[in-house]
Amino acid sequence: MNIIILHGLYMHGVVMKPLSQKLRKLGYSTQVVSYNTVAIEDERVFQTIDNALDPQQTNVLVGHSLGGLMIKHYLKARQPSLQLISHVVAVGSPLKGASIAVQLQKLGLGAILGNATLYGLNHHHDEWHYPQKLGSIAGTLPFGFRPLLLGGGLMSDGTVAVKETCIDGMTDHIETPNTHTSMLYRSDIAEQIDHFIRHDQFDHSRARRSHSSKVNLR
Repeated sequence: MNIIILHGLYMHGVVMKPLSQKLRKLGYSTQVVSYNTVAIEDERVFQTIDNALDPQQTNVLVGHSLGGLMIKHYLKARQPSLQLISHVVAVGSPLKGASIAVQLQKLGLGAILGNATLYGLNHHHDEWHYPQKLGSIAGTLPFGFRPLLLGGGLMSDGTVAVKETCIDGMTDHIETPNTHTSMLYRSDIAEQIDHFIRHDQFDHSRARRSHSSKVNLR
Protein backbone atom coordinates (compact mmCIF):
# COMPACT_ATOMS: atom_id res chain seq x y z
CA MET A 1 0.00 0.00 0.00
CA ASN A 2 1.23 3.47 -0.90
CA ILE A 3 0.91 6.44 1.48
CA ILE A 4 1.21 10.03 0.25
CA ILE A 5 1.95 12.61 2.97
CA LEU A 6 1.30 16.37 2.94
CA HIS A 7 2.74 18.81 5.48
CA GLY A 8 1.17 21.81 7.15
CA LEU A 9 1.50 25.60 7.15
CA TYR A 10 5.02 27.11 7.15
CA MET A 11 6.53 23.65 6.83
CA HIS A 12 8.48 21.74 4.20
CA GLY A 13 8.31 18.12 3.20
CA VAL A 14 11.46 17.36 5.17
CA VAL A 15 9.55 17.67 8.47
CA MET A 16 7.38 14.73 7.42
CA LYS A 17 10.35 12.42 6.90
CA PRO A 18 10.25 10.94 10.43
CA LEU A 19 6.59 9.97 10.03
CA SER A 20 7.33 8.69 6.53
CA GLN A 21 10.15 6.50 7.83
CA LYS A 22 8.00 5.11 10.64
CA LEU A 23 5.28 4.17 8.17
CA ARG A 24 7.87 2.51 5.93
CA LYS A 25 8.96 0.37 8.87
CA LEU A 26 5.33 -0.75 9.15
CA GLY A 27 5.48 -2.02 5.58
CA TYR A 28 4.14 0.88 3.52
CA SER A 29 5.69 2.65 0.60
CA THR A 30 5.57 6.41 1.20
CA GLN A 31 5.98 9.63 -0.71
CA VAL A 32 6.07 13.14 0.75
CA VAL A 33 4.56 16.05 -1.17
CA SER A 34 6.14 19.46 -0.52
CA TYR A 35 4.50 22.74 -1.52
CA ASN A 36 4.58 26.48 -0.79
CA THR A 37 1.95 26.89 1.94
CA VAL A 38 1.60 30.68 1.76
CA ALA A 39 1.49 30.89 -2.05
CA ILE A 40 -0.48 27.76 -2.86
CA GLU A 41 -0.86 26.77 -6.50
CA ASP A 42 -3.57 24.17 -6.06
CA GLU A 43 -3.39 22.58 -9.51
CA ARG A 44 0.36 22.16 -9.11
CA VAL A 45 -0.18 20.47 -5.74
CA PHE A 46 -2.91 18.25 -7.18
CA GLN A 47 -0.70 17.24 -10.10
CA THR A 48 2.08 16.29 -7.69
CA ILE A 49 -0.37 14.08 -5.80
CA ASP A 50 -1.56 12.58 -9.09
CA ASN A 51 2.02 11.69 -9.97
CA ALA A 52 2.63 10.16 -6.54
CA LEU A 53 -0.36 7.82 -6.76
CA ASP A 54 0.44 4.22 -7.60
CA PRO A 55 -2.24 2.88 -9.97
CA GLN A 56 -1.08 -0.68 -9.27
CA GLN A 57 -1.99 -0.63 -5.59
CA THR A 58 -4.28 1.08 -3.10
CA ASN A 59 -3.25 4.55 -1.95
CA VAL A 60 -3.80 6.45 1.29
CA LEU A 61 -3.51 10.21 1.81
CA VAL A 62 -2.17 11.56 5.12
CA GLY A 63 -2.17 15.28 5.85
CA HIS A 64 -0.87 17.26 8.80
CA SER A 65 -2.75 20.46 9.65
CA LEU A 66 -3.18 22.45 6.39
CA GLY A 67 -2.16 19.27 4.55
CA GLY A 68 -5.45 17.68 5.59
CA LEU A 69 -7.36 20.63 4.16
CA MET A 70 -5.44 20.38 0.89
CA ILE A 71 -6.47 16.72 0.69
CA LYS A 72 -10.12 17.78 0.98
CA HIS A 73 -9.63 20.16 -1.95
CA TYR A 74 -7.85 17.44 -3.91
CA LEU A 75 -10.70 14.98 -3.45
CA LYS A 76 -13.23 17.61 -4.51
CA ALA A 77 -11.24 18.45 -7.63
CA ARG A 78 -10.25 14.94 -8.70
CA GLN A 79 -13.01 12.74 -7.22
CA PRO A 80 -10.79 9.64 -7.18
CA SER A 81 -12.33 6.21 -6.83
CA LEU A 82 -12.33 4.26 -3.60
CA GLN A 83 -10.22 1.65 -5.37
CA LEU A 84 -7.50 4.21 -6.07
CA ILE A 85 -7.58 5.98 -2.69
CA SER A 86 -9.15 4.07 0.18
CA HIS A 87 -8.40 6.14 3.30
CA VAL A 88 -7.52 9.64 4.43
CA VAL A 89 -5.92 10.44 7.78
CA ALA A 90 -5.89 14.04 9.00
CA VAL A 91 -3.38 14.77 11.77
CA GLY A 92 -4.13 17.96 13.68
CA SER A 93 -6.17 19.34 10.76
CA PRO A 94 -8.78 22.06 11.37
CA LEU A 95 -11.29 20.40 9.07
CA LYS A 96 -13.86 23.20 9.37
CA GLY A 97 -11.45 26.07 9.94
CA ALA A 98 -8.98 27.28 12.57
CA SER A 99 -9.85 29.95 15.13
CA ILE A 100 -6.18 30.86 15.44
CA ALA A 101 -6.17 31.89 11.76
CA VAL A 102 -9.31 33.98 12.30
CA GLN A 103 -7.70 35.66 15.32
CA LEU A 104 -4.53 36.48 13.41
CA GLN A 105 -6.64 38.22 10.77
CA LYS A 106 -8.52 40.18 13.45
CA LEU A 107 -5.15 41.35 14.78
CA GLY A 108 -4.17 42.59 11.34
CA LEU A 109 -1.68 39.78 10.81
CA GLY A 110 -3.56 37.90 8.11
CA ALA A 111 -0.85 38.63 5.54
CA ILE A 112 1.46 36.09 7.18
CA LEU A 113 -1.01 33.35 6.21
CA GLY A 114 -0.66 34.13 2.51
CA ASN A 115 -3.42 32.55 0.43
CA ALA A 116 -3.74 29.56 2.78
CA THR A 117 -6.96 31.09 4.13
CA LEU A 118 -8.56 30.30 0.77
CA TYR A 119 -8.02 26.58 1.39
CA GLY A 120 -10.01 26.07 4.56
CA LEU A 121 -8.28 27.92 7.40
CA ASN A 122 -11.20 30.29 7.81
CA HIS A 123 -14.28 28.90 9.55
CA HIS A 124 -16.67 27.23 7.12
CA HIS A 125 -19.56 24.79 7.17
CA ASP A 126 -18.61 21.45 5.70
CA GLU A 127 -19.08 17.71 6.02
CA TRP A 128 -17.22 14.66 4.77
CA HIS A 129 -19.12 13.28 1.82
CA TYR A 130 -16.32 11.54 -0.03
CA PRO A 131 -16.22 7.72 -0.36
CA GLN A 132 -12.77 7.54 1.25
CA LYS A 133 -12.81 6.71 4.95
CA LEU A 134 -11.61 9.65 7.05
CA GLY A 135 -9.76 9.27 10.32
CA SER A 136 -8.93 12.44 12.28
CA ILE A 137 -6.25 12.62 14.99
CA ALA A 138 -6.28 15.47 17.53
CA GLY A 139 -3.57 16.50 19.98
CA THR A 140 -4.41 17.55 23.54
CA LEU A 141 -1.18 19.14 24.84
CA PRO A 142 -1.76 22.90 24.49
CA PHE A 143 1.82 24.09 24.02
CA GLY A 144 1.85 26.69 21.25
CA PHE A 145 0.59 30.12 20.21
CA ARG A 146 -3.11 29.35 20.40
CA PRO A 147 -3.42 29.67 24.21
CA LEU A 148 -1.47 32.93 24.05
CA LEU A 149 -3.77 34.41 21.41
CA LEU A 150 -7.09 32.90 22.43
CA GLY A 151 -6.67 31.68 26.00
CA GLY A 152 -7.00 28.14 27.27
CA GLY A 153 -10.76 27.75 27.19
CA LEU A 154 -10.77 24.96 24.62
CA MET A 155 -8.75 21.75 24.62
CA SER A 156 -6.14 22.00 21.87
CA ASP A 157 -2.75 20.89 20.64
CA GLY A 158 -1.44 24.44 21.02
CA THR A 159 -2.46 25.40 17.49
CA VAL A 160 -5.73 23.66 16.61
CA ALA A 161 -8.62 23.06 19.01
CA VAL A 162 -9.76 19.46 19.36
CA LYS A 163 -13.29 20.36 18.27
CA GLU A 164 -11.85 21.89 15.08
CA THR A 165 -10.51 18.47 14.06
CA CYS A 166 -14.04 17.04 13.93
CA ILE A 167 -16.29 17.01 10.90
CA ASP A 168 -19.64 15.39 10.23
CA GLY A 169 -19.28 12.23 8.19
CA MET A 170 -15.79 11.27 9.36
CA THR A 171 -15.22 7.59 10.04
CA ASP A 172 -13.34 7.89 13.33
CA HIS A 173 -11.70 10.44 15.60
CA ILE A 174 -9.09 10.04 18.30
CA GLU A 175 -7.35 12.26 20.85
CA THR A 176 -3.67 11.83 21.65
CA PRO A 177 -1.53 13.55 24.32
CA ASN A 178 0.68 15.44 21.88
CA THR A 179 1.27 18.96 20.63
CA HIS A 180 0.56 20.07 17.08
CA THR A 181 4.12 19.34 16.00
CA SER A 182 5.13 16.45 18.28
CA MET A 183 2.53 14.22 16.59
CA LEU A 184 4.84 14.10 13.57
CA TYR A 185 7.61 12.40 15.54
CA ARG A 186 5.74 9.85 17.63
CA SER A 187 5.71 6.16 16.75
CA ASP A 188 2.23 5.76 18.20
CA ILE A 189 0.84 8.17 15.59
CA ALA A 190 2.24 6.04 12.78
CA GLU A 191 0.82 2.96 14.49
CA GLN A 192 -2.60 4.62 14.82
CA ILE A 193 -2.53 5.45 11.10
CA ASP A 194 -1.67 1.83 10.38
CA HIS A 195 -4.50 0.61 12.64
CA PHE A 196 -7.00 2.90 10.93
CA ILE A 197 -6.00 1.70 7.48
CA ARG A 198 -6.27 -1.95 8.50
CA HIS A 199 -9.43 -1.79 10.61
CA ASP A 200 -11.26 1.40 9.53
CA GLN A 201 -10.92 2.69 13.09
CA PHE A 202 -8.24 3.81 15.51
CA ASP A 203 -6.97 1.83 18.48
CA HIS A 204 -8.95 3.61 21.18
CA SER A 205 -7.86 1.32 24.00
CA ARG A 206 -4.24 2.21 23.28
CA ALA A 207 -5.09 5.91 23.19
CA ARG A 208 -6.77 5.68 26.59
CA ARG A 209 -3.69 3.96 28.03
CA SER A 210 -1.51 6.69 26.57
CA HIS A 211 -3.65 9.42 28.15
CA SER A 212 -3.59 7.62 31.49
CA SER A 213 0.20 7.38 31.38
CA LYS A 214 0.48 11.13 30.78
CA VAL A 215 -1.84 11.88 33.69
CA ASN A 216 0.11 9.61 36.02
CA LEU A 217 3.37 11.35 35.12
CA ARG A 218 2.06 14.77 36.11
